[in-house]
Amino acid sequence: MTRRLLLGTLPLGLVEILAAAPPSARHRVRFDGVGRLRVGMGEAALRQQVGSALRITVCDSGVYAGWGDPHLGLLLVNGSLARIDVAGGPWRTVGGGRVGSLESEIRAIFKNRVEVMPHSYDPRGRVLVVGGRQHALAFETDGDVVTALRAGVRETLLG
Repeated sequence: MTRRLLLGTLPLGLVEILAAAPPSARHRVRFDGVGRLRVGMGEAALRQQVGSALRITVCDSGVYAGWGDPHLGLLLVNGSLARIDVAGGPWRTVGGGRVGSLESEIRAIFKNRVEVMPHSYDPRGRVLVVGGRQHALAFETDGDVVTALRAGVRETLLG
């Protein structure tokens, strides 16, 4: 009740700014999202969650979104969030996997749920995939250390 009264006394624009905040590294990357961002959200919903910091970039390889964090990016497919890309930094997955983890650590965290696939362009590398039929985590490795990770719709994680 007190919170509602306090928010009700703020100008509407300020309430929107306070409500919209991008995920931070304290949030764990999940199979289906990170923070309040969920796979399947459209651009309008992403803007509502992230705020004016959200930037959309159209490239030959797809439509990407971000908000200035050099280590985390979003892939949009048909206007909806399909994948979260992590290139380093402090980001961790559920279970604690991260860029820089050893393959053996990922295998220990996720045990018999790890599916090992060959890396698309690194003959020594592998991709460790964990998850269900719809959503998954994919840990790219150089054969020993995780070099990148992705989360989201399974068919967008490989390739």
